[in-house]
Amino acid sequence: MADENSSSTGYQKMPVSRLAPGEMGVLLARAGAGKTAVLTQLGLGYLLDREPVLHVCVDVTPDKVKVWYSELLRDIFAKSPQCNVSELQHSVEPLRFIMSFLNQTFSPEKLETGIDNLRSQAKFDPAVIILDGLDFGRERGLFEKIADLARRQSTPVWVSARSHRHIPDVNERGIPYPIDAMDDLFSSIFVLENDDAVIRLKALKEKGSYGPDRADIVLDPITFLPPG
Repeated sequence: MADENSSSTGYQKMPVSRLAPGEMGVLLARAGAGKTAVLTQLGLGYLLDREPVLHVCVDVTPDKVKVWYSELLRDIFAKSPQCNVSELQHSVEPLRFIMSFLNQTFSPEKLETGIDNLRSQAKFDPAVIILDGLDFGRERGLFEKIADLARRQSTPVWVSARSHRHIPDVNERGIPYPIDAMDDLFSSIFVLENDDAVIRLKALKEKGSYGPDRADIVLDPITFLPPG
């Protein structure tokens, strides 16, 4: 397995511990705070290590997801003139498959059927699944099914969740709405906090441990990239 914080390109990846096969992680933030940018970075870290990524988006077109990855690559290597970004993008595209659903048509069963088809027909075996844009509220049953899918597929899954300023619910372990009643399903829980010009990625749970002893990850407010 590649190093968690660096890739063959020299790019310093988001310093978030990788999920083990079959584990599920969640990124929590308010609408428009940058969940998609961070999840795309997590996916790109795998791609730059030449590991296949299945990016599942809800209510977003695949073309828009492709733009996210292209812009992120340009931002990462903007100060590296020796890197041919177009060639790099062309080399990683075969390792990324984008699957799109309308919100009302998504189901874990449809997703698993799609994954099984990719494996059997396209020989595409994802090292990670990014599931972005699913509006789920407190639907624990839905995420129990996704957790079961991750275990059956033996593939880590990252999902996004939208927090709400007007719903201050927090459980006794410090986990906020909407995952306060389902935090046991996730091995890692990160929250994205935007405070004026400072953006921080805070670990509430990592590798199964609540309140891990680690510094917040400070991100650039424009690119959402870690300093480096």
